[in-house]
Amino acid sequence: MNKQFLAALLLGFAVWSNGFAQNNNSLSPYTRYGYGKLADLAPASLQGMGGIAYGVRSPQILNSVNPAAVSAVDSMTFMFDVGLKLQAAWFNDQGKRSSKTVGGLEYVALQFSVSRSFGIGIGFEPLSYIGYQYGGEQESLLGYDSYNGSGGFSRIYANLGYEIWKKRLSLGVKGAWMFGDKIHNRVYTPSESTADILSWPDSLHATGFMYEIGLQYSLPLSKKDELIVGLVYKPKTPFSAKTIQYEAQTVVKRSDDTPFDMPESYGIGFTYNRLNTLTAGADFQYQKWADAQYYGTTDTLSNRMKINAGLEYIPNKNGQRFLGRVRYRLGGFYSDSYFIDSNGSKSNEIGVNVGLGIPMTDRRSFVNVAFEYSHLMQKSPLSMSENYFKLTVSYTFNESWFHKRKLQ
Repeated sequence: MNKQFLAALLLGFAVWSNGFAQNNNSLSPYTRYGYGKLADLAPASLQGMGGIAYGVRSPQILNSVNPAAVSAVDSMTFMFDVGLKLQAAWFNDQGKRSSKTVGGLEYVALQFSVSRSFGIGIGFEPLSYIGYQYGGEQESLLGYDSYNGSGGFSRIYANLGYEIWKKRLSLGVKGAWMFGDKIHNRVYTPSESTADILSWPDSLHATGFMYEIGLQYSLPLSKKDELIVGLVYKPKTPFSAKTIQYEAQTVVKRSDDTPFDMPESYGIGFTYNRLNTLTAGADFQYQKWADAQYYGTTDTLSNRMKINAGLEYIPNKNGQRFLGRVRYRLGGFYSDSYFIDSNGSKSNEIGVNVGLGIPMTDRRSFVNVAFEYSHLMQKSPLSMSENYFKLTVSYTFNESWFHKRKLQ
């Protein structure tokens, strides 16, 4: 089968399947706030390194986070990466314990070179997840309320990266089309079986274009060592949204032009690379959610920061022993939330990651496995405690797509 057709088919299937399976990718009651739980945009190969990406630059690692990195792809190769995840969560709500497990497609990305200095990346990635169900346990004489939510936001993107100066300075641009829905529903069930069940659904359907600018600078330290600094900037971008809000099963407010924004954000990171042996780095990101409009007002959400750090070690890249060619990864992250919960407090999340890059027989393609454990820490003693375990597996296909074989 033609490789171009296969890649396009898989990408189209990814977008289609996510529209039906997105609700299965979230667990937490806290996804009812804002746009839901923000997704990790790093592919599985970088998730195992704590999610670092801004300064990661390699011809064998597909980096969709910093668009400047796509110029590093080898001029004769084509890369395709598809990731799946399985996630389990444990909750403790003032002594009441529960657990859930979900899974499904996480992302699809492809990357190729147009020339020695110009690379292109195309893909699909989630931005946020919404999915929860709670309430209904405490029944009164009249009845009880329960709450559920579903949806999430995703985007299809294109990255353009170009080496503009002596293989040291690269510039990239990422353009993306965002789409998605969030649906929140309150259901009142009366105690009398003959009475009607009442429902108050609120929905938001959003679409919009966004873009980011990326930069990477490589500083040689020796023949085998280099330091790469990466920057990513995303301006505040408005998007169109249709909202419907109900009360007592009657439409009370409907709008096709409610103002919403995605926030302005800044990212900076670095990696230290020792040729074919070690990559180590850290990232810092700051998102100005407090300045972004949410249902037409600002200061509804809260500014957010995230710190990532990690490393990758290869014992013997060109050796004969299989375990020596495996890429061993370790990392961690810390972030605070962009929303304020019903108790008036923010939450902090801390996590650790380990991963493997398992080379295939061609030594160019990899199976990437990333394990993550994270803990959501709330400042309010009344808030729910959450613990997550996530497994992400991807296959990075790397082939000499444009190489013309000589006839024998």
